[in-house]
Amino acid sequence: MAGGSGDIWKQQPTVSGSTKAWLIVSTLTSQTGSWSTVGTNISDFTRYIRNPRTIYTQTIFFPLICFWLAMLGIISASASKVVYGEYIWDPLTLASYWTSPGARAGAFYCGLAWMVAQIGVNVSANVISVSNDMASLFPKYVDLRRAAVIATIIGGWAMVPWKIITSAESLLNFMASLGIFLAPIIAISIADYWIVKRGRVDIPALYQPHSRYRFRGGVNWRAAVAMLVSVGPTMPSLAKNIDATVNIGGAEYIADLVWYYGFLSAFLTYVLLSKVFPAKESLVSQEDLLPIEALEVDMYSDKLKRESSVKDA
Repeated sequence: MAGGSGDIWKQQPTVSGSTKAWLIVSTLTSQTGSWSTVGTNISDFTRYIRNPRTIYTQTIFFPLICFWLAMLGIISASASKVVYGEYIWDPLTLASYWTSPGARAGAFYCGLAWMVAQIGVNVSANVISVSNDMASLFPKYVDLRRAAVIATIIGGWAMVPWKIITSAESLLNFMASLGIFLAPIIAISIADYWIVKRGRVDIPALYQPHSRYRFRGGVNWRAAVAMLVSVGPTMPSLAKNIDATVNIGGAEYIADLVWYYGFLSAFLTYVLLSKVFPAKESLVSQEDLLPIEALEVDMYSDKLKRESSVKDA
């Protein structure tokens, strides 16, 4: 219908020099920030895999799938300029232009597919993680089903997500803002497991409220300091994302690097503090680790004890 993919491939840059470079960096930051939620909670999904090598398949094919879908979006937007005289990036807005009898049926099925996709993505990528967190924090009052309902109400209505996608600028700002808080969380988690603890974790102790991982008052002050070092300098960028008229001066460069700055600063700070002031009680030697078989038996025994105590009560 459009007779080709349009002229979007012939567009010339409207900025140059350092402005162009920082624009690219800012866009990369926004895209990285958009994956911060999955990066933070990916263990909610990977813990169920039977073969650790499965992740290598995703590493290869996931970027290819995302690239292909992005290319289809660009081609569709470019073709819309040929047909309708303007670039239409929103697929729902594009479908609203289909007004003939046959096209209306196509618009309906496209809208239905879009709705099912949104439900599927949110249930699989968003609701599962927050449900696990809420059920772990408040096990007496919230189970997975209740947590899913609460998350749907808060995320689907109370947070008015439709306002986030009103424009490309607001969407990019939102995605960049995610990295302000989530990038240091990812960095601290990676640093703690791979660098500080070297992959040695006392798994049963993770589920005991007064175990070696309680630290002081339930807070690992090294992680708290790393979080402050990371989040503090990026607060002006959050203000800028909320109100574009705010002048943050030189902090604008940190805003463009917010995810990468947040990750590196938190990572290095946590590793440094953990080396200088090690939390010796949380470190496990290789000799102290239980074999998988013994660990499963130990955890099963604990489960039986808890069930027995509940019945006796």
